[in-house]
Amino acid sequence: MKTLYFGLLFAFVFLSAYSFAQWSTNPATNLAVCDTTGEQALAKIGSTSDGGCYVSWFDTRSGSYNVYLQRLDPMGNKLWAPNGLLVSSNPQDTWITDYDLLVDDNDNAIIAFSDIRNSGNLNPFVYAISPAGNFLWGANGIDLNPTADFQANPKLAKTDDGNIVVAWIIAATRYQVGLQKISPTGVKLWGTNPIVLQSATEGYNYPDVVTSDSSGVIVFHTATTGSFPAQTVKLRAKKITSSGTISWNTNIQDLGTIAAFTVPEVYSDNNNGGLISWHDDRDNNNLQSAFVQRVSSSGSIYFPINGSEASLKASRHKFNPVVAFDNTTNETYVFWMETEPDQNQNGISGQKFSSNGTRQWTDDAKIFKELSAPLTTSISYLTSEMGSGRAYLFYLEGSAAGTNDKVEGFACNNNGDFVWSGNFTILSNPTSDKLQLVSTVDVYKNCKLAWGDNRNDAGGIYAQDINPDGQLGNSIVPVELISFSVNVSNNSVTLNWITATELNNSGFQIERSKKLEARSEIWENIGFVDGNGTTAESHSYSFFDDKIINGKYSYRLKQIDFDGTFAYSNEVEVDLSLPQAFSLEQNYPNPFNPSTTIKYTIPNVTLSGVEGSRVILKIYDLLGDEIATLINENKPAGSYEVNFIASSLSSGTYFYKLQVGSFIETKKMILMK
Repeated sequence: MKTLYFGLLFAFVFLSAYSFAQWSTNPATNLAVCDTTGEQALAKIGSTSDGGCYVSWFDTRSGSYNVYLQRLDPMGNKLWAPNGLLVSSNPQDTWITDYDLLVDDNDNAIIAFSDIRNSGNLNPFVYAISPAGNFLWGANGIDLNPTADFQANPKLAKTDDGNIVVAWIIAATRYQVGLQKISPTGVKLWGTNPIVLQSATEGYNYPDVVTSDSSGVIVFHTATTGSFPAQTVKLRAKKITSSGTISWNTNIQDLGTIAAFTVPEVYSDNNNGGLISWHDDRDNNNLQSAFVQRVSSSGSIYFPINGSEASLKASRHKFNPVVAFDNTTNETYVFWMETEPDQNQNGISGQKFSSNGTRQWTDDAKIFKELSAPLTTSISYLTSEMGSGRAYLFYLEGSAAGTNDKVEGFACNNNGDFVWSGNFTILSNPTSDKLQLVSTVDVYKNCKLAWGDNRNDAGGIYAQDINPDGQLGNSIVPVELISFSVNVSNNSVTLNWITATELNNSGFQIERSKKLEARSEIWENIGFVDGNGTTAESHSYSFFDDKIINGKYSYRLKQIDFDGTFAYSNEVEVDLSLPQAFSLEQNYPNPFNPSTTIKYTIPNVTLSGVEGSRVILKIYDLLGDEIATLINENKPAGSYEVNFIASSLSSGTYFYKLQVGSFIETKKMILMK
C-alpha cells in the first residue's frame, strides 16, 4: 500500500514500500554483502544522500587482509562487482586494528586504515572513492605519516567547508594523537607532517573527532598516566581550528577512574558540538556505571562536571553506553548493557537526559530487556541511532554456547515506550556467530546494519535494513515533490512541478476535473509525463493543456511506480472565467473635461505569481507629484472601472499608475478645459 504525506505549502511526499528489492524481509536470509573464500570481517557502514550506503570490510580471500568496499542503492542492490571493489592489497599484518569509513558531501566514500606497507611499520592511510568507484586520491591513497611509530585506529570527520580531518594514535614513549586535514583534491592542508597532540606528563590515546564550526573539529581522547595495570585514565576534548591550532581544551572526566583500554564512544550533536559516553567506577565499589557528556563548539559542557550518570540503580554494572541524540529537542538517549555484580546475567537499560543532563526516566532508568537467567544470554556490540522522533537500539545477543547467534533491536519514543509490534525485532537469526555490528540511519530514517557472520565459512559480511515501523526489507523511500504550480495564459494552462528525490518512479499521470455545480467533479486522464526512475537529483517537469474553455478546473498528479503502485498529489485550481492577466486600459474619454473613466483587470493572483492583492491606483502630474489616490484596498480577481473627476485641476497632461504587488503600469491622459 502506498501512503501520501503532505509537507509545507506546495510540498508533499509520495512514500513507497519496496518489498521486491534486494533487502531481505526474512531474518534468516539477510543481504550477503560479501561471503566468499576466506574471512570477511570488521564491517563499517555509511549512508549516502540517495538513501543508499557504502559498506567496507577487511578480506582474506587472497591470503592476507585486504580492504574492500561495496556501494548499495536504496533498495539494497549492489552497484559494483558482486564481491566488492578492492581498495587496498598492500601488506597487512596477521591481525588488524580498527579503522573508519565516512561519506563526504559529494557522496564519496572516505576510508582510513593502517597497514604495514612502509617497511613493516604500521602507518595510517586515507582513500577517497567516488560513487562510480574511481580512486580520487590515487590508487594507493594518501600516506598520512610514514614513520617507524606504531600508528593505529584512524578516525574521520568532515569540516563544514568540505575538507576531511583524520585523527589517529601515535604510539610513542607517551602516546600521542596525530591529525591531518585533507582537501577534496587530496592535498594535505596541515603540512607534509601531521599536527601532533602530546603532553609531557600524559599519554593521549583513542582519539575520535567530530565536525565543528568555522572549518574546525573537536577531538576527544583519553589522557593516561602511570603504567598498566595501575593506570589513571581521564577524558579530554580539544577544539582544533581550521589552521590546526588548539582553540580550547576541556576536561570531560578528570577523576581518573576509567579502566585501562576502555574506548569511549563519540558522536556529533549535528550542532557543531559533540557527545561522549563511557563507563567508570568512580565510587570504587567494583561496579561500573554509565556516563555521558555533551560539549559545545566553544568548549563549554552542557552536563554536570565529569558527566551525567545514567542510572543510580544499585548492585548493577552498566557497561558500554551508546548514545542517540535528538538535535530537534536537545535530548540525549543513552542505552547500555546491564549486569549483576558477577556478570552472569545480562539485560539492556536506557535513560533520557534533558538539555542540561538531568535524568528524565527516573534515577534507576528504564529497563528495556530484563536480566537473563544465569549464563543463557549475552549482549554485545550495542549501536544506537536517532530518527523520526524515536531512538533505535541494535545489538548482538548470544547464547550459553558463547555464540552471538542473533541480531536484534527495538525503537522507543521520548517516553521510553516501545513503538514496534512485539517490542523487539529480530534482524538476523541463523545460529552462526556474529561480530562487529555497525549501523547507520539514512535520509529517510530507515536504519541499515552490517556485521560479520560465520554462517557459511570463516566469516562473511551481511546487512539488513529496517524501516521506522520495524519492518525488514521494506525501505520507505519517497518520490518527493517540492513544488507544484500552475500558470494560465490565453486560455491555456501550464503545470510545473519539481522533485527532490525519486525511487522507482515510472512517471506522472495528469488528471483534470471541471468544477460543476450541478453534480460532483469527474477526473479525466489528460496525459502522462515520464519519471526519472531512481535518482537523488532534483528534476523539473511541465505539462501544457490547451484543450479547455472558460470555467473552473482542478488538476492533480498521479505518481505511479514501475510496479503500478500510485499516490495522488494535492490539487491546484484555475478559474478561466476570471481575467487571466493584468491590464490597465486607456482612459475614456481622452482628452476629457472634467471626468473620465479608467478600467483595469486583476487576474487570480495565485496564478499570476504576484504576492498579495492590494490594488493601488494613483494620479500624478508632469513633475511626478501625487495628485490623488483613487484606489488603495484589497480586491479579488475581476474587471473594474473607476471614475476620475478633475474639476479642481488645471488643463494639462497627467499620469495614472496601477500597482498590484510587483505589477506596475502607467498611462498618460489629457485634461482639456
